[in-house]
Amino acid sequence: MTAKARCIPCFPGDIAESEGLAALAAAAGFTAEVGTCLLTAADLPTLLVGCGNPENLTEAILRNAFAAAGRGIGPLEDVEIDVTSIGPAILPADARDREVAQGLLLGSYRFDKHQQSPARRPHWRPRVNSGAWDEGVRLATAVNAVRDVVNEPANVINPGSLADYLVKLGEASGLRVVVRDEEWLEREGAGGILAIGRGSAERPKMVEIIHEGSGGDVDLCLVGKGVTFDAGGLSLKNETAIMLMQSDMAAVPTIAHAMAFLSAVAPSLHVRAFCPLVENMPGPYSTRPGDIVTARNGKSIEVLNTDFEGRVILADGLAFAAEHHPRHIVDVATLTYGAPNALGTRMAALFGQGAAPELIERAAETSAEAVWKLPMPEYLMPTIRSRVADLKNFPYETKARASTAAMFLREFVPAGGSWAHVDIAGPAWTDTEYDANPIGATGYGVRLLLELFGVLRDADRATS
Repeated sequence: MTAKARCIPCFPGDIAESEGLAALAAAAGFTAEVGTCLLTAADLPTLLVGCGNPENLTEAILRNAFAAAGRGIGPLEDVEIDVTSIGPAILPADARDREVAQGLLLGSYRFDKHQQSPARRPHWRPRVNSGAWDEGVRLATAVNAVRDVVNEPANVINPGSLADYLVKLGEASGLRVVVRDEEWLEREGAGGILAIGRGSAERPKMVEIIHEGSGGDVDLCLVGKGVTFDAGGLSLKNETAIMLMQSDMAAVPTIAHAMAFLSAVAPSLHVRAFCPLVENMPGPYSTRPGDIVTARNGKSIEVLNTDFEGRVILADGLAFAAEHHPRHIVDVATLTYGAPNALGTRMAALFGQGAAPELIERAAETSAEAVWKLPMPEYLMPTIRSRVADLKNFPYETKARASTAAMFLREFVPAGGSWAHVDIAGPAWTDTEYDANPIGATGYGVRLLLELFGVLRDADRATS
């Protein structure tokens, strides 16, 4: 089949000379800087994609350049992608093909399924197909699937429907998914999850996702915050903050879609995820500010502010994870405004102890999903100690809230064990388009966790 259009990379000073497009580009003022594109009309509609200085080209820059192409290609339906001009001296072919495929799919993403006339999606095909191209397509498709779930309104995604989604994903990817109901939570003493979920007609659940790998000891437990809508409970959010609170479950599809790759990237790893799912609503049975509840590990929590709910449900999730004695525990959560206040909206806040934070930092280096480690100074401990219970979920103090939230969570993992807390409140959602991210859900964390799986796989091989 003959392509209806084509797409080619360009560098400053070397703009498609062989294609006879340099004069057109110069007349249009196209400089080929990263993030710039120009649609020309020669013998075939051609999109020129600026890639900047080839000496500075990295995988992340190339992905972002072609994300701009994905946004700029418009209604063109059948587009041949020719990136052969980016030779191995600039980037290895596999890395090149993988990142170009990712960029195009991530950049062209739109959440328009609820509109009467959703935009047509272009069809891209590489001039030379490769396994790396297919790998990039699979990864971008997973990130876009996470975006779809997080962008869905709360009347579509609730604890029940999200649990169903995870079951179907598990069936399609070879993961075992176990859904536990409210009665099970009662029997197992999951007082934190029950306390936050009791105000909603949508009943709370715990979903466990399992990849047994080679069996034996658990290599990694993941814990994801799954608040499908956060009204704040009786500590009701204001009218501005409440509008986008369907995104407070972003960690759960991120973890699930990353785990769907385990059989391909790290088949021997034994990984379990614990995902408490709740809707935090004001209702006749809602937890009241000042109520005291008991978490799975026996620690009592004074719930002073029901809008500080994430740490309360994660307490139970972490306690369940700890009972499996994993080598590492990593929790992922859209937890605090304190994280983006400290770091902005393009990187996650990282906390932890033992080896896990360093493993996350190594994964971040190659995933290009940034993290920054923040401290948990002991002088802040009094802000989470309660006068009438073991802990309180609200520190009163407005400063260092990302740190005090992490210190609260630390109370539910083994003392001195390997644990990392990744607060994705900033990068999970964006109000402005940047790099390969559209407005709305970004799908942040899928690549980070995949790289973490690779780090653990390589460490396991090195010691075996």
